[in-house]
Amino acid sequence: MMTSFLARHSKLSTFALLAVPFATLLTVACTGDDVEDLGNGGSGAGGKGGSSHGGVSGSAGTPHGGSAGTSHGGTNSAGAAGSGDGGVGGALGSEGGAGGALGGAGGSGGDAGGEGGFGGAADYLGPSVGKAQSFAALAYSSITTANISDIVGELGVSAGAVSTITGFDALSFKKFGIDSLAPNNQRTILAQQDVTALVGDIDPRACDRDLTNVVGGLTGDITLQPGVTCMNSFSADVLVNGHVYLDAGGDPNAFFIIRGNLTLTVADAAQVVLENGAQACGVFWRISTQVTIGKTVKFFGTVISGTAITMKSGSTLNGRALAQTAGVQLDANTITIPASCTHVQ
Repeated sequence: MMTSFLARHSKLSTFALLAVPFATLLTVACTGDDVEDLGNGGSGAGGKGGSSHGGVSGSAGTPHGGSAGTSHGGTNSAGAAGSGDGGVGGALGSEGGAGGALGGAGGSGGDAGGEGGFGGAADYLGPSVGKAQSFAALAYSSITTANISDIVGELGVSAGAVSTITGFDALSFKKFGIDSLAPNNQRTILAQQDVTALVGDIDPRACDRDLTNVVGGLTGDITLQPGVTCMNSFSADVLVNGHVYLDAGGDPNAFFIIRGNLTLTVADAAQVVLENGAQACGVFWRISTQVTIGKTVKFFGTVISGTAITMKSGSTLNGRALAQTAGVQLDANTITIPASCTHVQ
């Protein structure tokens, strides 16, 4: 009897010992389920974005580190996928910041930064030049220069042959027309289509500042803030005379649109001045008809003319000369395409 009792007691003890870790496993499993819910459908203790060593990470992550997600200001540019254990990783959630949608630890190497995050590309609300980006001068019919002009960028005509680009004989000038070798024979046509799209973006925008009733437009020394400045008039052309200050107020995403429905004439020696972080790539002059830039002018921005653009001797343009239905005429000028703005281009 004693032997039988001891045997039964031994079996019960063994069962009790086994039951303890099993209960513990149940507790861990339940904890894992809670973490799984916290991690938006992940598995184990790491959530969907991590594994058993990663802790709670964000949605759509990879083991031990999150994938790059959509940040508050940009797309897929912050939060690179990491590997290994610990560290800050996880996908950037919709409200930005390092970590997953609910924060937490993921894999190492999940870099938060890049162009995403607050102040990223999605915060720029201005227009873009599209396929016209590489052109210093793009015309419909011809581009000519009376005296040698220094061009940094490409030259193109969208309705003519390369031979209609004259006075630019140096090999450093890249010239394109409808008779260029394929696929370059389509480059200027596609670029001009993007100029049309650019105008279609600019023209419907509401005016942030309306100078329609200001005689002459931008005369004397005047400061413009970011946004759309309207100079539409049915009775007078627009004149730029003196200094036009474009003040970005420290905003890296600032853009300036100066829009007029007749002609624009820039007086001799006039200057456009960029201040407080304003960039030439974020400046757009949209004029419905002729643009004439006088002598020794210092000008900034992409100039879009509904007809022709003329620059007189000694003037410089940090920007682009885009003529929609006519030509571009130069005379010992310098045109340099702006330094790249990732938020514009």
